[in-house]
Amino acid sequence: MTSGPNQVIVTTEDFALHSVHGLSVHHRDFPEVHCEGISPESAAALLSERLSASLDSAPSYWRRKNLERAIEDVRAFEKRARA
Repeated sequence: MTSGPNQVIVTTEDFALHSVHGLSVHHRDFPEVHCEGISPESAAALLSERLSASLDSAPSYWRRKNLERAIEDVRAFEKRARA
């Protein structure tokens, strides 16, 4: 299975003070799980951690497999963003 870094969505965010700007990232299959950061790499690292933390509570085998694939995609995105 190949990783799909293009499955990670990056959007710009205006925080409460409106003078602070950041980024938000989420995986296309899990839009409800998103993380903010000052760079795409930092936000993706947090997203990878958050998705990994939810593996133990996955309600079914197929949901766990989807989470594992999403984690691989996010890690591939993070690696590509660093290059």
